[in-house]
Amino acid sequence: MRKLLLFITISFLANSSYAQYNQGARLTGMGKASAAVNDIWSLNANPAGITGQKSPIAALNYARYLFGEELSEQSFAFVLPFNNNFAGVSVNRYGINEFNEIKAGFALAKQFGEQLSIGVKANLHQIKITNYGSATTFSVDAGLNYALSKQIGLGLYVNNPSSQSYKATNVATYIPTAIHLGATYMPTNKLILATTVTKDFEQKFDVNIGVDYKFYDMLSLRGGISAKPFKQYVGVGLNYQKLVMDIAVESHPQIGYTPQIGLSYAF
Repeated sequence: MRKLLLFITISFLANSSYAQYNQGARLTGMGKASAAVNDIWSLNANPAGITGQKSPIAALNYARYLFGEELSEQSFAFVLPFNNNFAGVSVNRYGINEFNEIKAGFALAKQFGEQLSIGVKANLHQIKITNYGSATTFSVDAGLNYALSKQIGLGLYVNNPSSQSYKATNVATYIPTAIHLGATYMPTNKLILATTVTKDFEQKFDVNIGVDYKFYDMLSLRGGISAKPFKQYVGVGLNYQKLVMDIAVESHPQIGYTPQIGLSYAF
């Protein structure tokens, strides 16, 4: 029971910052300023962002919440490009043995020329509570990316626009309904500056700012901040041929530090 109450407390804090839908170590290291960034983990942010993948790619991610015992998140993602179309699947498990939430989704995205990309993702959500049973529901995410130029990109995406929620659970949790608007600026091919403004219909506006700098061909350095609540992020990326390892740490004023590590391989 003590662990269950601890998890409920952390889950309440995490819900307010979208922590239960992990965006991978790269985007986390960039402050989750993900609206206009292309990445495999755009599957858990703007589904239009998966159109940046040039070949089939699979990724694993693990996050450990140091605030409480056993609380972690495990994630898997896979994207398959074909012609100007892209298909992706993702699975996230968040929680402890007594209480966990699973989100599984399937995304389709398409490029229209060199400027516009549109993506949509269908999600299955399931929450399980020991001795209380489980509940299931569905949601949809949709987004688009638009390249104003080679240096400037815009992104817009919406999570759960139909405001789907769990109908039968004794624990207060919800699936965020939020709209995100962002931009990227790439003055060189080594530097990405990104920002995202988010409005969750249940929360105040949030602003995320991040940077990704390719220090060497094999090493990327990242950092970011967000406003509501004020959080800091740092991360590094190690690239070796088709294998990439990303590491990030998120600092939350109540939860504390959450380190995570991700591995991806392009086939």
